[in-house]
Amino acid sequence: MSFRRPLAAIGLLLASAGMAHADTVVLDNGDRLTGTIIQVTGGVMEFRPEATRAAVTIPWDRIATLSTDQNMQVLLQDGTEIIGRAEKADDGRIRLISADLDEPVSLRTTAVSQIRGPDTPARDRVRTTGGLNVGGTLTRGNTRTEAYNFNGAFEARTNVNRFRIDGQANQAKEDGELSRDNASGTARYDHFLSERIYTNTYVSLARDRFRDLRLRTSVGAGFGYQFFDTARRQLSAELGGGYVNEDYYDADNESNPAARWALDYEERLFDGGLRFFHRQEGLVSLENADDFVVGTQTGLRFPLMFGVTGTAQVNVDYDNTPPSGNSKTDQAYIVTMGYTW
Repeated sequence: MSFRRPLAAIGLLLASAGMAHADTVVLDNGDRLTGTIIQVTGGVMEFRPEATRAAVTIPWDRIATLSTDQNMQVLLQDGTEIIGRAEKADDGRIRLISADLDEPVSLRTTAVSQIRGPDTPARDRVRTTGGLNVGGTLTRGNTRTEAYNFNGAFEARTNVNRFRIDGQANQAKEDGELSRDNASGTARYDHFLSERIYTNTYVSLARDRFRDLRLRTSVGAGFGYQFFDTARRQLSAELGGGYVNEDYYDADNESNPAARWALDYEERLFDGGLRFFHRQEGLVSLENADDFVVGTQTGLRFPLMFGVTGTAQVNVDYDNTPPSGNSKTDQAYIVTMGYTW
């Protein structure tokens, strides 16, 4: 009895099964590669050729077109997500067939931001982080003092969009008389044009009774650069322009176009148990360069127990042209407890 024909048939079946799940990539020089598309991110395709376990990287701008036999998760530059299979198209384009679309859609390769193949985990649609912290002191006897502090932050992030909101409020009394009363908050929306570059829009509100500031409102837009965005280190910088309106209790109100800069840095130290952070935001009038304000928050956040964290920080607010009779610099030393997720 001969086993050659059954073995040959099994070999053909295995080969055809392997081919049925092979992706094809065509480069701009005409070279054709078959294998598995693992993912495309940061302008680079990670690709595993047939008959090898080792993956190679190919610059995305070298890809002329591609086709797949399995669904991919395709994220476009405008934030649209399509889950479907790619079929052969003209050079410089991708044609996607998806159960979510009435008909196939043809896209330029430059419209693609990321691709995740079946061998990569599904993309998180929305990732959130945040924290709430409160603190205060109370004394009775020869001195009667009260101090209350609150600050919080929240961030919602997808691969191409990020929304951030943060705020703080501080109040203190001595013998029943207010000695500190201020609050501020900022909301920001970022849209990532690439892995690191993003556009930024913001609105910010602030008040401080003891600096004669009833309400400062600033709105604007600009660009940002994400230097680091890992579990251990985060660093971003922003630059843009906008408009500032300042409403005072006693001084004359002011409004002017302004330039804005911001820095946001956080580093996990000692295996992540301790976090150092520094945040800075500045506004300078485009009509008078001497008219500028800068606010910073610098501190350490450390774990306590049961998910509770402690924070020790220093806030510094500087106004180069304060209303008459007010100091240029205000400092606050704050210790709070809270919950971070």
